[in-house]
Amino acid sequence: MEIRVIVADNARARIFASHTTLRQLQEIEGFTHPEGRLSNQELVSDGPGRSREHGDDYRQRTAPRDVEAARFAHLLAQHLKDMHSSQHFDSLVLVAPPKFLGLLRQQLPKPLDQLVERTVNKDLSTCSIEEIIDQIFA
Repeated sequence: MEIRVIVADNARARIFASHTTLRQLQEIEGFTHPEGRLSNQELVSDGPGRSREHGDDYRQRTAPRDVEAARFAHLLAQHLKDMHSSQHFDSLVLVAPPKFLGLLRQQLPKPLDQLVERTVNKDLSTCSIEEIIDQIFA
Protein backbone atom coordinates (compact mmCIF):
# COMPACT_ATOMS: atom_id res chain seq x y z
CA MET A 1 0.00 0.00 0.00
CA GLU A 2 1.44 3.35 -1.08
CA ILE A 3 0.90 6.22 1.35
CA ARG A 4 1.81 9.88 0.92
CA VAL A 5 2.10 12.18 3.92
CA ILE A 6 1.88 15.88 3.15
CA VAL A 7 3.25 18.21 5.83
CA ALA A 8 2.64 21.83 4.91
CA ASP A 9 1.97 25.38 5.96
CA ASN A 10 1.23 28.45 3.85
CA ALA A 11 4.86 28.71 2.68
CA ARG A 12 6.37 25.23 2.70
CA ALA A 13 5.39 21.65 1.83
CA ARG A 14 7.20 18.39 2.50
CA ILE A 15 6.06 15.15 0.92
CA PHE A 16 6.84 11.80 2.49
CA ALA A 17 6.29 8.29 1.16
CA SER A 18 5.68 5.03 2.92
CA HIS A 19 5.39 1.66 1.26
CA THR A 20 4.37 -0.40 4.27
CA THR A 21 3.54 1.53 7.43
CA LEU A 22 3.32 5.15 8.48
CA ARG A 23 6.03 4.50 11.05
CA GLN A 24 8.60 4.32 8.22
CA LEU A 25 8.47 7.57 6.28
CA GLN A 26 10.95 8.79 3.73
CA GLU A 27 10.99 12.41 2.57
CA ILE A 28 10.76 12.37 -1.22
CA GLU A 29 10.11 15.98 -2.08
CA GLY A 30 9.88 19.46 -0.68
CA PHE A 31 9.17 22.88 -2.02
CA THR A 32 8.56 26.40 -0.80
CA HIS A 33 6.29 29.32 -1.55
CA PRO A 34 8.29 32.32 -0.23
CA GLU A 35 5.37 34.72 -0.73
CA GLY A 36 3.56 32.85 2.04
CA ARG A 37 6.03 34.23 4.57
CA LEU A 38 5.60 37.87 3.55
CA SER A 39 3.42 40.29 5.48
CA ASN A 40 0.37 41.90 3.92
CA GLN A 41 2.27 45.17 3.65
CA GLU A 42 5.13 43.48 1.81
CA LEU A 43 2.72 41.88 -0.67
CA VAL A 44 0.95 45.14 -1.59
CA SER A 45 1.80 48.75 -1.18
CA ASP A 46 -0.93 50.69 -2.92
CA GLY A 47 -3.76 51.17 -0.47
CA PRO A 48 -5.66 50.14 2.61
CA GLY A 49 -7.41 46.82 3.05
CA ARG A 50 -10.89 48.34 2.93
CA SER A 51 -12.92 50.17 0.37
CA ARG A 52 -15.86 52.48 0.86
CA GLU A 53 -18.85 51.90 -1.34
CA HIS A 54 -22.37 53.34 -1.18
CA GLY A 55 -22.50 55.44 1.96
CA ASP A 56 -21.13 53.96 5.16
CA ASP A 57 -20.91 50.36 3.95
CA TYR A 58 -17.35 49.08 4.40
CA ARG A 59 -16.42 45.78 2.80
CA GLN A 60 -13.45 43.81 3.96
CA ARG A 61 -11.16 42.76 1.16
CA THR A 62 -9.32 39.47 1.31
CA ALA A 63 -5.91 39.99 2.86
CA PRO A 64 -3.04 39.51 0.39
CA ARG A 65 -1.46 36.94 2.70
CA ASP A 66 -4.67 34.88 2.59
CA VAL A 67 -4.67 35.11 -1.21
CA GLU A 68 -1.10 33.77 -1.28
CA ALA A 69 -2.01 30.91 1.08
CA ALA A 70 -4.94 29.97 -1.17
CA ARG A 71 -2.67 30.15 -4.22
CA PHE A 72 -0.14 27.83 -2.57
CA ALA A 73 -2.91 25.40 -1.52
CA HIS A 74 -4.10 25.33 -5.13
CA LEU A 75 -0.57 24.69 -6.45
CA LEU A 76 -0.02 21.94 -3.88
CA ALA A 77 -3.35 20.28 -4.70
CA GLN A 78 -2.47 20.37 -8.42
CA HIS A 79 0.93 18.83 -7.67
CA LEU A 80 -0.72 16.04 -5.66
CA LYS A 81 -3.12 15.39 -8.53
CA ASP A 82 -0.20 15.12 -10.94
CA MET A 83 1.68 12.85 -8.51
CA HIS A 84 -1.34 10.60 -8.16
CA SER A 85 -1.65 10.31 -11.92
CA SER A 86 1.94 9.12 -12.27
CA GLN A 87 2.62 7.33 -8.96
CA HIS A 88 -0.79 5.90 -8.03
CA PHE A 89 -0.60 6.10 -4.24
CA ASP A 90 -3.46 4.61 -2.24
CA SER A 91 -3.92 7.06 0.61
CA LEU A 92 -3.02 10.50 1.91
CA VAL A 93 -2.29 11.91 5.32
CA LEU A 94 -2.47 15.70 5.54
CA VAL A 95 -0.65 17.60 8.28
CA ALA A 96 -1.08 21.38 8.39
CA PRO A 97 -2.28 24.25 10.57
CA PRO A 98 -6.11 24.32 10.65
CA LYS A 99 -6.60 27.28 8.30
CA PHE A 100 -4.21 25.97 5.64
CA LEU A 101 -5.56 22.43 6.02
CA GLY A 102 -9.02 23.77 5.21
CA LEU A 103 -7.71 25.60 2.14
CA LEU A 104 -5.92 22.48 0.94
CA ARG A 105 -8.95 20.24 1.43
CA GLN A 106 -11.07 22.72 -0.57
CA GLN A 107 -8.59 22.56 -3.45
CA LEU A 108 -8.23 18.78 -3.63
CA PRO A 109 -10.15 17.16 -6.47
CA LYS A 110 -12.85 14.81 -5.17
CA PRO A 111 -10.99 11.57 -6.07
CA LEU A 112 -7.95 12.75 -4.10
CA ASP A 113 -10.02 14.04 -1.18
CA GLN A 114 -11.50 10.55 -0.88
CA LEU A 115 -7.97 9.16 -0.40
CA VAL A 116 -7.41 11.28 2.74
CA GLU A 117 -7.08 8.72 5.50
CA ARG A 118 -6.11 11.05 8.32
CA THR A 119 -5.53 14.74 9.06
CA VAL A 120 -3.47 16.42 11.77
CA ASN A 121 -4.30 20.06 12.57
CA LYS A 122 -0.80 21.22 13.54
CA ASP A 123 2.09 23.09 11.98
CA LEU A 124 4.83 20.45 11.78
CA SER A 125 6.48 21.73 8.60
CA THR A 126 9.85 22.24 10.31
CA CYS A 127 9.73 19.15 12.55
CA SER A 128 11.80 16.00 12.24
CA ILE A 129 10.38 12.81 10.75
CA GLU A 130 10.22 11.29 14.23
CA GLU A 131 8.19 14.23 15.57
CA ILE A 132 5.82 14.05 12.60
CA ILE A 133 5.26 10.30 13.11
CA ASP A 134 4.62 10.88 16.83
CA GLN A 135 1.99 13.54 16.06
CA ILE A 136 0.27 11.40 13.43
CA PHE A 137 -0.24 8.68 16.03
CA ALA A 138 -0.95 10.99 19.00
